[in-house]
Amino acid sequence: MALDSCYRQYCAKYEKLVGEQFSISDADYCVFHSPYNKLVQKSFARLYFNDFMRNCSSVDNDAKEKLQPFANLTSEESYQSRDLEKGSQQLAKHLYDIKVQPSTLLPKQIGNMYTASLYAALASVIYNKHASLTGQRIVMFSYGSGLTSTMFSFKLNEGQHPFNLANIASVLDVTAKLESRHVTSPEKFIDTLKLMEHRYGAKDFETSKDISLLPPGTFYLTKVDSMYRRFYEKKTDGIVDGKIKCSNGIANGH
Repeated sequence: MALDSCYRQYCAKYEKLVGEQFSISDADYCVFHSPYNKLVQKSFARLYFNDFMRNCSSVDNDAKEKLQPFANLTSEESYQSRDLEKGSQQLAKHLYDIKVQPSTLLPKQIGNMYTASLYAALASVIYNKHASLTGQRIVMFSYGSGLTSTMFSFKLNEGQHPFNLANIASVLDVTAKLESRHVTSPEKFIDTLKLMEHRYGAKDFETSKDISLLPPGTFYLTKVDSMYRRFYEKKTDGIVDGKIKCSNGIANGH
């Protein structure tokens, strides 16, 4: 419902500004908030169905014929129709592979990042397609718990170093960072979650000094004092007397 509403309003604004009908064929890439990838597939298919209902040229005659049995459904009925959901995904797949698949690298590999997932998906597009993104339109959609759902778009320019697309992709270095992840046992993961739960809202404690898994440049919490002030250190790549050298401590960012 939120997706339909945002898409209708986005199309209306585009058509008012440009003077032409908008369809998903006018977007080079579509980037979605991604709690899980199946929802992304369903969302793009829903946009395709919206284009069918708006009689857009992006939906070919064969697809229109297959979607015609669903044309008279109410909005609520269309949300509940498994046949429509499955059929629209199949019909939209050729466009999904081009316009959406490049955005799914990080969300698939990491899982639901909540607010960050939309921008992790954007980072995936930049990393995968930076060589051909200049002048391309990217449509972004975030669910926003319904009431604050948002759809917007922008076009990318090549930019100047260090903010050019090639350098951004190089700094992202997504493949290497994914490959550098550390495997841990379920038991250790559960213990870590229990520790986080125990320390939530707590005060007057110090954290573990083991920062071996943190990359250089990472700020990490060292302690919370009796007044709930939080103290941080920054890991550097310097080694002094066999120990990792850190910068001066920072309290509450000051």
